[in-house]
Amino acid sequence: MGKPEIPERDPRSHWDAIYSNAEPSRLSWHQQFPIESLDLIEASCVDAGAPIIDVGGGASSLADCLLHRGYGNITVLDCSEVALDQARQRLGSMAEEIRWLTGDVRNFRTGEKFMLWHDRALFHFMVDASDRRKYLETLDACLDAEGHVVLGAFALCGPGTCSGLEVMRFDESLISELFAPRFRIVSTMFSRHETPSGQPQDFMFFYMQRVKE
Repeated sequence: MGKPEIPERDPRSHWDAIYSNAEPSRLSWHQQFPIESLDLIEASCVDAGAPIIDVGGGASSLADCLLHRGYGNITVLDCSEVALDQARQRLGSMAEEIRWLTGDVRNFRTGEKFMLWHDRALFHFMVDASDRRKYLETLDACLDAEGHVVLGAFALCGPGTCSGLEVMRFDESLISELFAPRFRIVSTMFSRHETPSGQPQDFMFFYMQRVKE
C-alpha cells in the first residue's frame, strides 16, 4: 500500500486524523518519560519561571514532566487541536497551568519572547527548504536574545518516513549549517527510541544557544 496523499499545506487535517485514529500511547513517537529532553532542558539552566515553548508538542508528556519539576511558564504549540485536547484531558485541572496554542510553526508569531524552544520530532518534517526557512524565521522571531534551543530529530541512520510523510535526517554538521550563524551547538546526544510496537528509531538531540550579536 502506498503512502496516503496528504495536502501539501494542510498539516492540521493529517495530524488530527493521526491522533483521532490511535491512542497517544500507541503512536510511534510516544515517550512516557522524555528523559533526553528533560536532561537537556535542565542543562540549559533556564529559570523555572522562564517562558518555555514546546513546538509540535501534541499530546506529549513533556509539559506534565516540566510542571512536576517546578517549571511554571509553559506553552505548547501544535497544529492538531485533537492532540492538544488529548493532552488537556490527561492533565485534568493541571492543564489550566499551561498555555495551549493551535497553529503551524511555519507562520506562528507571538508578542512573547521565549527563553527556551523545545522541539522533538517536528523539524525533521520540514523537508522543503522553504519550510525550513520559515521554521527558522519563526524561531528567530520568537526566541529571546539569550535563548536556548533543544531540538530532537531523526539521526542519519533513523527512519526515512513517519506517519505517511517523508522526513529529513540530521547530524551535527547539517544542523550546524542550517542554524548558523544565529545559533551555535553546545552539545549533542544520540538516542535510540523504542516505539510502542518495539521498533527502534534513532534520534539526534541538539542543545543550542543563540549567538549574541
